[in-house]
Amino acid sequence: MQGGARKGSVPMLERNGFRYAALDKMLTRLGLAPSPATGGLVAVYSGKKIEFWSGSNVARVNSAVVPLMSAVFYEDGHWWGEANSSLKAMSQFLASASRPYDLSWSLSEPSATVPAQIQPAPRIDRPASQTPPQSRSAVTVSKVRWGEQTDCYRAVIDISAQTAVETKESAGAAEVIFTGARTNAFSQDSPWSPLKVRASQSGENAVLSFSHAASRVKSFWLQDPPRYVVDFYFKGAAPTAQPSLTPTTAPPVINTVPSATQPSRRRFLVVVDAGHGGHDPGAVGNSLREKDINLKAALELADSIKSRGMDVKLTRADDKYLKLGERTLFANNAKADVFISLHCNALPRGQHASGLEFYLMDQPTDRAAFNLAVLENRELEGESQNAEEESANSDKKTQLLMKILIDMQQNDKLIESTTLAEFMYNRTRSAGYSLRKVRQAPLFVLRGAEMPALLVEMGYITEAKDAKNLNSQAFRKKMMDAIASGILDYLKNGPSEGGA
Repeated sequence: MQGGARKGSVPMLERNGFRYAALDKMLTRLGLAPSPATGGLVAVYSGKKIEFWSGSNVARVNSAVVPLMSAVFYEDGHWWGEANSSLKAMSQFLASASRPYDLSWSLSEPSATVPAQIQPAPRIDRPASQTPPQSRSAVTVSKVRWGEQTDCYRAVIDISAQTAVETKESAGAAEVIFTGARTNAFSQDSPWSPLKVRASQSGENAVLSFSHAASRVKSFWLQDPPRYVVDFYFKGAAPTAQPSLTPTTAPPVINTVPSATQPSRRRFLVVVDAGHGGHDPGAVGNSLREKDINLKAALELADSIKSRGMDVKLTRADDKYLKLGERTLFANNAKADVFISLHCNALPRGQHASGLEFYLMDQPTDRAAFNLAVLENRELEGESQNAEEESANSDKKTQLLMKILIDMQQNDKLIESTTLAEFMYNRTRSAGYSLRKVRQAPLFVLRGAEMPALLVEMGYITEAKDAKNLNSQAFRKKMMDAIASGILDYLKNGPSEGGA
C-alpha cells in the first residue's frame, strides 16, 4: 500500500520466524526497474540508488546504511528481504528521490468497500530460539513494570520464557497475545494517564490489552531474562501523571509498581567509555598507546557534553582495566540515554588508512569490519596473556557473536543507533574531519546496551598523520565538540522519528 492506494501483490514467505517479501517485486510494484547485480539487487531512480546484497543485514540507500532485521537471500528467482525493514529502506529511498513514500503492508486483498485507511496487519514476533511454543504450564506472564525513556513511556512484561507473540494495533489500543502462556486477570494504570493495561486469559493464550493515546507503538523481545517491551511514543503534550498507581485488582502473580508519582523528567545522560586501559594498552603506534588517547578524549568529550546541558558519566576516569561486558552494564545501570565507546584504529605494517569511523553492533558490513571486531573483542586477562592464543579466542568469540546475531532478532536499538550515527556523522563532517564510513560489526563492548550505542574509531594510531592529530589536544577537542553536538542533535530531534 502507498497511502490508501493498493500498489499490487508481492510474494511473501515465512522462515525462521521472519516474514520475507520479494524485493524485486516490491520495486516493480512501485514503478521502479530493479537491476540484478552479481550477488545483489540494485535500483536507480532520479540519480538515487538503493542496493540489497546477498547475506547482508543492511540495505544501502545512496551509500547510507539502513539496517535490516535479517539477511537478504536469493531463492526461486527472487531476492528476499525481511518485509518490514525492507519497506523502511524503500520508503527512505523514495523520500530521497522526492517521491511519495507512505508505504505499508496489507496482508489481505482489499475490496471496493474497504476504506482508504487500512489497518496495519498484525505482527508476529517469534522467539529468538525458534523453538515451538512451550506448554501452557511452562510459560507465565509474571508482572508488568512501567518506565520512562527519553522519548517514550515503556511497559515491560516479565515472562518466564519466550513464546510466539502476536501484536495487534488499532487507534488508541494495542493487544499483545502470548501463545501458550498463562496470566491472572487484572487491570493496572500506568503513572501516566490514559495509559493502562488489562490482562486476561483467552484459552491457551495470555492477552494483555493496552489503552493509550500514543501516536506510535513499538514492541520487541529482550533477553536474559526474557521480557517483552511495549513502547508508547507521544507527539505534542506528554501524558499526565496519575495521582496514584493502585490497580483496580492486584492478583498475587502480578507485581505492581510501588511508585505513586510520575518520575521527574531528568536531563539527558550520556555514558562515555574510554576503550582499553590498565594492562590492556590497545593499539600501539607512533610511540602512542591507544588507552592513553582514549582516556584523554573521553575526559574532553565529557566536558563538551556537560557544556551542552547534558549529564555525563565515565566508565573509567583513570588508567584501569574493565572487561567489555562491564562497560555496557555500567551504562545500563546508570539508565543512560546514549552509550559512546572511544577507540583508535590500527592496521598491520605496510597497510594505510586514515579518518574517523562509527560502528554499530550488528553483522559486519565487510571483512575490514569483521577484522576490527576481532581486535576489539579481545579480553586481556593479565600481563602474561599469550597474544596468539588471545587472538584465536577473540576470533572464536566474534564468530559466536555473529551466530547469536543471526539466530536472534536484531537489537531493538539498532535503528536508533543508526540515527545517532547519522547525526554524529553530519556534525563531524561539518567540522571538517576526514570520515570513512558508518559500519557494522559484532562488537562485544556494545552487546546488551539498552540504549543507542556506538563505537567511535577516532583515527588510525598506526598512521603518522592521524597519530599526530590524535595526540593534539586542539584536534581532539574540536572532534569531541562535534561528537557532543551530534549526540545533542539526536537526543533533541532523533528519537521521536527513529526506532520503529
